[in-house]
Amino acid sequence: METLLFTLVILMLALAAFDLVVGVSNDAVNFLTSAIGSRASTFKTIMIVASIGILVGAASSGGMIEIAKRGIFNPGFFTFQNVLFVYVVVMLTDILLLDLFNSLKLPTSTTISIVFELLGASLAISFLEVYNQDMALSQWLSFINTGKAVEMIIAIFISVILSFVIGWLMQFIIRALVSFKYKKYMKWGGSLFGGLSVLIVLNFIIRVGLKHSPLKDSGAVLWMTDHLLILFVVVFTIAFVSFFILSGGKKKVDIFQIITLLGTFALAMAFASNDLVNFIGVPVAGFEAFQFWKQSGQPADEYTLEVFNGPAGSTTSNPLFLYIAGIIMIITLWTSKKARNVIQTTVKLSQQSDSIERFQGNDLARSVVRFTSFIAYFVSALLPRTWRALINNRFELQPAKASPTRPAVAFDLVRASVNLMVAASLISVGTSLKLPLSTTYVSFMVLMGTSLADKAWNRDSAVYRVSGVLTVIGGWFITALSALSISALFAIICYQFDFVGVGAVVVVVLAGLFLVNRFTDNEVRQAVQVDLTAQWIEESPQEVGLRLKQVSAKTDRAFQLFVDQLILAVVNNNGRLLNTLQKDLQAKIEINHTYRSTIAQLIKDSDRARIDSGKLLIDFYILESEIWDELYISLKIARDHVLNLHGPLSEEQKNYLKKFSELLGQYINSIQPSAENENTSEIAREYLKRIQDHVEEAKYHQIQGLSERKYSFKNSQLFLSTLIRHLDAGDLIYRMHLLHLGGQYQENEEGLLTE
Repeated sequence: METLLFTLVILMLALAAFDLVVGVSNDAVNFLTSAIGSRASTFKTIMIVASIGILVGAASSGGMIEIAKRGIFNPGFFTFQNVLFVYVVVMLTDILLLDLFNSLKLPTSTTISIVFELLGASLAISFLEVYNQDMALSQWLSFINTGKAVEMIIAIFISVILSFVIGWLMQFIIRALVSFKYKKYMKWGGSLFGGLSVLIVLNFIIRVGLKHSPLKDSGAVLWMTDHLLILFVVVFTIAFVSFFILSGGKKKVDIFQIITLLGTFALAMAFASNDLVNFIGVPVAGFEAFQFWKQSGQPADEYTLEVFNGPAGSTTSNPLFLYIAGIIMIITLWTSKKARNVIQTTVKLSQQSDSIERFQGNDLARSVVRFTSFIAYFVSALLPRTWRALINNRFELQPAKASPTRPAVAFDLVRASVNLMVAASLISVGTSLKLPLSTTYVSFMVLMGTSLADKAWNRDSAVYRVSGVLTVIGGWFITALSALSISALFAIICYQFDFVGVGAVVVVVLAGLFLVNRFTDNEVRQAVQVDLTAQWIEESPQEVGLRLKQVSAKTDRAFQLFVDQLILAVVNNNGRLLNTLQKDLQAKIEINHTYRSTIAQLIKDSDRARIDSGKLLIDFYILESEIWDELYISLKIARDHVLNLHGPLSEEQKNYLKKFSELLGQYINSIQPSAENENTSEIAREYLKRIQDHVEEAKYHQIQGLSERKYSFKNSQLFLSTLIRHLDAGDLIYRMHLLHLGGQYQENEEGLLTE
């Protein structure tokens, strides 16, 4: 028995390492998004600052581990064996859920998951204990520390609202004070905010960071604790004067850049101090429970853990666990692809500029935006006109110059600083009160609140951004319900089948992890590199046309390859290839969008005399966009047909598609820049005519098959839409070809572009 119990403890400690990996992959978004989104420094510098914060925070998180010991259940009512079952179930459930959300690129709450996992497993096992011992049902809840559990749950959900409101309010006030031209107010405003930011970080270090560190009883720490007011006044004065001098020097240091890095350190420290319990609190508590049980000499199914209610169970006895955990967290921070994917999701929801939105609009998001717009209009109407003009002037965005090789920052350093300082302050308060506030909830909602205050959610993006926020919040509720139900189910299995049940749960979780990582894409999406310079706009339409000739050739080949692969996937019913094509096409659509938005910005910054060149560029990439849109519709129909297991195509249909692919290849070859015949437009028109004749023949065959009941409606939908969509896209290719012929183009009576 002792060997099996010790094995469970070792299993939990091993799971702790893995839980740290998946947990940091999820929570890195909390303290990295602001610095990365605003490009406060190089990526390497940001990571070094965050790593130092994590290490300092990990060393100060000991007091929070008691949440795992007595925060949810009453340990005196649970036997050692049942407590181990609860802890093992919690760790396995947590790893499965966090890895799932990381793979979906959605930030979820490690705090809410651990709280509801502890609650679900405890409720299940305590109910079975009450039932098996013929106890009154009213005694069931005595096993649960209902007061503390309810307090934590309420604190977590209230933090969602408070974080959003406080984030919005603070950003509105500070933006109204410094505007988007904040560098004009750097000397006084930046120095004042910088001094306050230093105080926020110092307050957190003294009240929370040093409270559980090895230095907590040192003379220096005791002196600082007793003389906080004097210390704050001195530190604020020194910080203010230092920032004032730096901002007025020759180099004119951007104070908000320093504040953002300082805030990244503070929030990383807050994360490690507050959330470390979510990853190692349970296994450390299990290890200590094992030590107490061995000293007792009682059977594992009789020894209860009243010791966790006393001083001996109030803190961790082995701080080495904390340092090891901090090191694992830092290594994960530098190496995790999933962490960077989750960061990308959050940055996109908060960025100031337009881009391809991560989420689609929905009715609920539209209703929220419509209602909020009405309230905003109503409040605006009540304000005097001079006030409205003043506020609008302070919130007038200063567009950054477009750079084809370097994307614009998602938001400026002022918003990044507010994000970090507000979140760090709220988390510090929660930690000092021993309430495990979710750093994900707080950081994400502060970020969304500041985005709203900065008008990052404009008429063109609000519905998509709100939809994304609602999706993330919905994911939090799903996390809570999933954690509660899955942990309860696993706990029942372990309780009923003892160690065999534990083995079965381990197998189920391993299978779940394999499936999650097998069928989700965890590659980090790199920023689109635009191969376009401002000089394009400054060239004549003829020169631009020659440049576009090479670009067009690449698009033609990409189109042909895609069609060949799509036909191959349809002919062979290859769903995996269709999924690969979908990712490839989505990347092409995003690249095209980036080019069009960059060109639009270049046109804004260019001489009006070059408007014809800009129009040629816009026309070209709009045509390319329409090509990808046509393929997207065709691909969707093909995926629906194959993935829904509809009937395969007949041999005659397959032959028509293969012939179509062959003709398309000949057509693409006819319009390549290397073609010897100069009159490429006439040759291309001839090949298009052959394709059109082939499509008409295929349509006749399909309709005849329908009349003879040889083909079904879904079969016809797949076959005809594939051919027709590709023909439409081929026509767009032809239009693109004419467009770059020296920049001379016009439409004939049939609506086709001609030379």
